[in-house]
Amino acid sequence: MAGGVDWSFLASTQRPRVHVWSGSASDLVDEAPAEGARMLRWLRGSRMRTRQGLMDEWAAAAQFPPHFGGTWDSLRDCLSDLPEGGAFLILEADQLLQDAPPEDGTTLMAVLSDVAEDLAPQPFHLVLQVEPARRANLVEGLRALTVTFRDL
Repeated sequence: MAGGVDWSFLASTQRPRVHVWSGSASDLVDEAPAEGARMLRWLRGSRMRTRQGLMDEWAAAAQFPPHFGGTWDSLRDCLSDLPEGGAFLILEADQLLQDAPPEDGTTLMAVLSDVAEDLAPQPFHLVLQVEPARRANLVEGLRALTVTFRDL
């Protein structure tokens, strides 16, 4: 608990499963726990501005099998097959799906909610990193999608 964050929630199946880190990406990298790092997967929001970019980045970070189809259903299936659950730390999360239709954000959150239920009793969490100056936009987007989250 170097910077004051109790990271034990990453091993929990409790809600909320979405967490907002307001600070720099480098601070999050420094702060993230070393123990249990095998279940931490890093994604870059700057590479996930479109649905295709999101699929490509998630497939690389989670090491999806070669037959991953790049569809919402295949994303749900591959994430649900992670035997240890997971924690996905998304840097520059305010860029996530910025160049995609709004319904892609709704679909993504529905898929991730399904995955969290499918993985139970394994943990499944998203940590969304955002620079403090952009936090309000990210939080507004999460609220518009009716996503329950907590600040770290």
